Amino acid sequence: MLNQQLAWKNLLQNRVRTAVGMAGVGFAAMLMFMQLGFKGAIEKTATQIYDAVEFDLMLRSPAYLHLTEARDFPRARLHQAASLPQVRRARPFYIGLSVWQAPSESAYQPGDLQNVPGMGRSIITMGVEPADPPFSRPDLRAAAARLTSEEFVLVDSKSKQEYGPKDGKRFSEEDVGTVTALGAQTVRVIGLFELGTGMASNGACMASLDGYLRANPWQDREDITLGLLSLAEGADPLRVRDELQTLFAGEDVEVLTRDEVRAHEEERWMVQTPFGLIFTFLVVVAVLVGVAIVYQVLSNDIANLMSEYATLKAMGYSNRYLCTVILQQSVLLALVGFAPALLLCWQLYALVGGYAGIPMVMTPGIMLGVLGLSVGMCVASGVFALQKLFKADPAELF
Repeated sequence: MLNQQLAWKNLLQNRVRTAVGMAGVGFAAMLMFMQLGFKGAIEKTATQIYDAVEFDLMLRSPAYLHLTEARDFPRARLHQAASLPQVRRARPFYIGLSVWQAPSESAYQPGDLQNVPGMGRSIITMGVEPADPPFSRPDLRAAAARLTSEEFVLVDSKSKQEYGPKDGKRFSEEDVGTVTALGAQTVRVIGLFELGTGMASNGACMASLDGYLRANPWQDREDITLGLLSLAEGADPLRVRDELQTLFAGEDVEVLTRDEVRAHEEERWMVQTPFGLIFTFLVVVAVLVGVAIVYQVLSNDIANLMSEYATLKAMGYSNRYLCTVILQQSVLLALVGFAPALLLCWQLYALVGGYAGIPMVMTPGIMLGVLGLSVGMCVASGVFALQKLFKADPAELF
């Protein structure tokens, strides 16, 4: 208890220096919060379309790269899978990139080469059966049921402004009825849905199966991109997966569970692309910056209180006791610097996520992770600063 009181008094003894330390910890914590937030947003974005689709097992081509480059496989394989008694429902899901023509001139300013009216933009296009859409969310199922014509499309309201919303900012009910082009064909926007655009494109839309094939004429109806299997109650996904793999002999289709699909997609974007490495590296940089700042604060504090520490040694207090004081001071500095950073970044997540259209969520994992890194950062700084404490010599008092 005495060493805790001494640690608090050391922090309060020079409030300006303590404020600098708090600012350093808070700055480093904010950097970590933002980088981990961006990293989490990429992980969530990479799988958010899959998260909205209903399936227990997925059939896909062995040449699959990622969601919008899924390649294709014979539809007959889906029929084979449906013949198993454990398979309750088998549905095709067509997804790929098409070209969207920005229909609106409202976002265009003279000289703006990024938002030229009529400019084609790569867009994620999903093809579904309106009578049996594969989505688990009721709102998406209701929206897909409206795709009763091959000329109808639904637009994701999270699509970016370069896709031509009438207000130049965001797609809304004002855009319903807009006529534009998807691929080489004319389409009409009949409604909106809200899902998220994924990593491969800044926009997404949904069409009926006929509308998808119309916009992507290179896609054969009998070659599907993904097969979605829903299993009967009580069926073991792993056992059914193994049975299907034996049935198909791994020739032109592979079978994955939902967890395997998610893990592959996250690995694709977080390991096989630079995104994950960049944000992890920036977290490390933030920790190093925090260590340097806190070390300077603690080091100067020890130097200014050297005679006091020497007096404590002369009174019989051990180096172990004094080390405990410094390390507790480090932890307290971490906690008082972390709290305001958490409150500020909570607001920044909402602001940046809303402005950039990415799902930045302050999860318990991120909070605990940054707290742990902040405490570890400050404790490491305290350990480095202990070298000066060991030099406190009672003999220097006389």
